[in-house]
Amino acid sequence: MTAPEMLHCPVCRARFRAERHCSRCGADLSALMVLAAKAFLLRQAARQALRDGRFDASNQLAAEAQRLCDTQAGRRLRAVTAWLR
Repeated sequence: MTAPEMLHCPVCRARFRAERHCSRCGADLSALMVLAAKAFLLRQAARQALRDGRFDASNQLAAEAQRLCDTQAGRRLRAVTAWLR
């Protein structure tokens, strides 16, 4: 699942639609978008580190991504990297 499918507005819990403002309550979701994007990039880097055989680095990147934005895909990646480490 992608980040927009997993996230909700922290104010009214409306589904996140990858827009700067919540469609229901108008809350500014810029910070949420930044965190989701950073987590996505960290997961991409973790996958690359995994392909390169850098298991410790992959595990650290996956863990940092999860701290920023918890997702099901991130939990799976974290489990794989922890096992390989």
